[in-house]
Amino acid sequence: MSDAVPEPSLSALVHLLAEQALLALGVPHPQLPQQPPADPRVARFYIDLLDVLREKTEGNRSAEESRELEEILHGLRLRALNLVPAAPSAKT
Repeated sequence: MSDAVPEPSLSALVHLLAEQALLALGVPHPQLPQQPPADPRVARFYIDLLDVLREKTEGNRSAEESRELEEILHGLRLRALNLVPAAPSAKT
């Protein structure tokens, strides 16, 4: 991370929450000396926060902001699916 602080924006907020979700999904961060273990519950929390943000800002985002938010949510959801093992099926 550089020393420059980005301008406050919807995009900055989305990226901040997405970064936290990625850390909780166990994606390595180059600035952390030790990677914390993956925690699917925490990852789901951040993904759900992004979804709340998407819902609450509907109609107030630019096309670019909407595209960016949808792409980030999609990518995070795919990563979360790959992290959480499927529930065992009942044998009949």
